[in-house]
Amino acid sequence: MGEQPIFTTKAHVFHIDPATKKNWLPSSQGSVNVSFYYDSNRSTYRIISVDGSKAIINSTLVQNMTFTKTSQKFGQWSDARANTVYGLGFATEMDLNKFYDKFNEVRELTKQQLAPPSHINGSGGGGDATDSKPSMQPNAAAVQNSEYMTPMIDRRPGGPGALPDSTEQLKYENNRLKVALAQSSQNAKKWEVELQTLKNNNARLTTALQESNVNVDEWKRQLASYKEENATLKKMVIEHEQSQPNQQQQLKSVEAELAGMVDKLSVSETEKRNLKSELESSRSRASQVPRLEETVQKQELQIKSLQRDQAEMESKMAAMAGELEQLRNSQTAEKSELIGLHDRLSRNVSELVSAQNQLAKFLNS
Repeated sequence: MGEQPIFTTKAHVFHIDPATKKNWLPSSQGSVNVSFYYDSNRSTYRIISVDGSKAIINSTLVQNMTFTKTSQKFGQWSDARANTVYGLGFATEMDLNKFYDKFNEVRELTKQQLAPPSHINGSGGGGDATDSKPSMQPNAAAVQNSEYMTPMIDRRPGGPGALPDSTEQLKYENNRLKVALAQSSQNAKKWEVELQTLKNNNARLTTALQESNVNVDEWKRQLASYKEENATLKKMVIEHEQSQPNQQQQLKSVEAELAGMVDKLSVSETEKRNLKSELESSRSRASQVPRLEETVQKQELQIKSLQRDQAEMESKMAAMAGELEQLRNSQTAEKSELIGLHDRLSRNVSELVSAQNQLAKFLNS
C-alpha cells in the first residue's frame, strides 16, 4: 500500500542556522501541514512537510530521536541524517501536546519494530557475536552520501531490515512524489483563487480611485465657483457700506431743506394774516381815505403773489415730501437687499466650509 498519512497538524516550520547553530531560520512562509507517514512495505515512519512544491521536512524517525518542548507553543528535534535541527511553532499549546504525544508514540513503535526476537541471542545459535546483534546505527559515510533518508534498521543480508530492490525503491519514490505533487496542485489552485481575488479587488480599487478623482475635480470646481461668488458678494457689501453714508447725508440735507421750507411757510402764513388785517383796516379806511384804494390794490396783488408763492411752496414741499418718502423707501429696500446679501454670503460660506471639510476627509482617507 506504500506510505499513508497517520497524523496531520499545522505549524510554522523552522530549521537551525547551520552557520551559528543557534538562530532559527524559517522554512515556510506561513502555517503548513506537518504529517506523520507510515510505510507498511518498509515498516518505517517519517515526518513530512511540503511548502508548495518544496519538501521542507523529510525526517525518518529512529528510536534515539527526542522531541523537546522549549516553550508552550514551540518544540524541536534533531535529525542526524539531515544534519539539522527542526523546529515547529504551533498555534496553541494543545496542538503542541498532540504532536509531542504522537512523536513519542511513533518512537516507541519504532523501538518495538527494531527489537530482535528472543531466540536470536540463544546459546545454540550459530555465527559470531557481532552477527547476532542488529546494527542500530548506520555507517556515517553512507548517511552523509545517501540521497534519500533511509530508516535505521538491521541491514544484515536476509534480515528484516534488508534494503529493498530497485523496483521497491522506485515505487517508494513515486509515492513520495505523488504526495508532493498532490499538495503542490492544491496549493496552485489556492494561489489561482487568491490571484483572481486580488485582481478583482484591484479592479474595484481602480474604479473607486477614478470615481474619487472625478469627485475631487468637481469639488475643486465648486470650491472655485464659491470663492468667486463669495468675493463678488463681499465687494457688493463693501460698495453698499461705502454708499450708505452718502445716502444718509442726502437724507439729512433734504430733511433740513424741508424744515427750512416749513419755517418759510409759517412766515408766509403770518404775513398773509397781517396783510389781511391790513387790508381790512384799509378797506375800513377807504371811505375816509380814497387814496388808500390804490394801496389796497397793491396789497391785494401782493397777497395774490404771496398766495402763488405759497402754492409753489406747498407744491415744492409736497415734492420734497415725496422725495423724502422715496429716499426712505429706497433705504428700506437697500437694507432688505443688504440683509439678503448677508444671508446669501453666510450660506455660501457654510457650503464652502462643508466642501473644504469633505475635500480634507477625502484627501486624508
